[in-house]
Amino acid sequence: MFRLSFIFILLSSFSFGQLVPGGGENCWCYPSAFDSLGNATKLTPIVYPLPVQKNGLWGAIDKEGNVVQDFISSNPTLYTGKGRAILKNFKVENYQWTANEGAEIELLDSTGKAYSKYFVEDVYKGSFLASEDNISWGLLDSKMKEILPFKYIGAHHEGEQFQFSSKGYLSIRENMPDSRFGAVDYKGQTIIPFKWKLISYLIEDEEHIYVMNEYLKRGYINIKGQTTLPFIYDKLPRELADSNMVATEKHIYFIDKKLQQIGPKYEAYERKGDVYFYKRDGKWGIMGLDNKVIIQHQYSSIMDGPRIKGNNDFKCYIVVKNGLYGLIQTTGETIITPSYECLCGLSYFAPEGYYVEFQKAEVSYKFNEKGELIEKGGKPGGYCFCE
Repeated sequence: MFRLSFIFILLSSFSFGQLVPGGGENCWCYPSAFDSLGNATKLTPIVYPLPVQKNGLWGAIDKEGNVVQDFISSNPTLYTGKGRAILKNFKVENYQWTANEGAEIELLDSTGKAYSKYFVEDVYKGSFLASEDNISWGLLDSKMKEILPFKYIGAHHEGEQFQFSSKGYLSIRENMPDSRFGAVDYKGQTIIPFKWKLISYLIEDEEHIYVMNEYLKRGYINIKGQTTLPFIYDKLPRELADSNMVATEKHIYFIDKKLQQIGPKYEAYERKGDVYFYKRDGKWGIMGLDNKVIIQHQYSSIMDGPRIKGNNDFKCYIVVKNGLYGLIQTTGETIITPSYECLCGLSYFAPEGYYVEFQKAEVSYKFNEKGELIEKGGKPGGYCFCE
């Protein structure tokens, strides 16, 4: 009997309601510990009197657990020096609070009369990303004290991802022309000085925070402001993946999550449809979207061939090698060996009877799309491109 009672006590200590002070369903708290499945195992109250939910209704308790507001409200209530703050359109899941669309805080004076309200974009551990006019934003704590002035906007130019990161960081800039970006924590303290032309929208990786300096060069800094990747890049991902394309003034290449180079450096790397045209060692080739080489870099130029009337699916490339023109399939097989001095009579849709025209020693050569010569020495096209 003793053993069974012990087991019952042990299990009941981890029951759902035991996490919430006062035995409620939810509270104005934040999870400060989790189990291996991500379930909250410890809650930390944010402010007292503490809003607590019981049977779907909200009230409040003091530090000793005494009820100071009856459980009669459909919304949580916070207490301020001037009165109360009613939270509307918020939700809590697994004891973690978020602001729904249209979330707001309505302020009531000591008589219960509404006198002001704030729009709320996000909330983190009791700090509100709030605005009085839905234009300029700042931070409020749970006592409605302004801990960051209402003069900022989000890092994204369209306001997307304007929210706290999972670590409570917020990327912002002052709402004025030519202001610089920086970041604060949920307590309103500056963690990254406001001196950057661009910054990561959400700071999740504390070692590789994307920023752009005044010279329009990208690099990474850490949360302490130290450079972790030098400012030499014209292109740099905002978030690191297993493989990341980067670009300097002279080269394009790939790096891994540890910032180590993957593969060679390229002078150009341009996507066209479902392939990449790449330039290496001064020569062009083609890769698939999986970065596997389809056509080795051996041509000084690669361009799309003209289309065929009645067969828009046919594709090939006109190439230049050693200053001479030829034709290859999109898979790299030769249709016409590069041995012609000029490309002539090219149009988007090839005329009836031939596909492409080249010229050598001022003699015209007309071919069909299979590389078969159908006319030599006839009237040349109206213009020619020559290396």
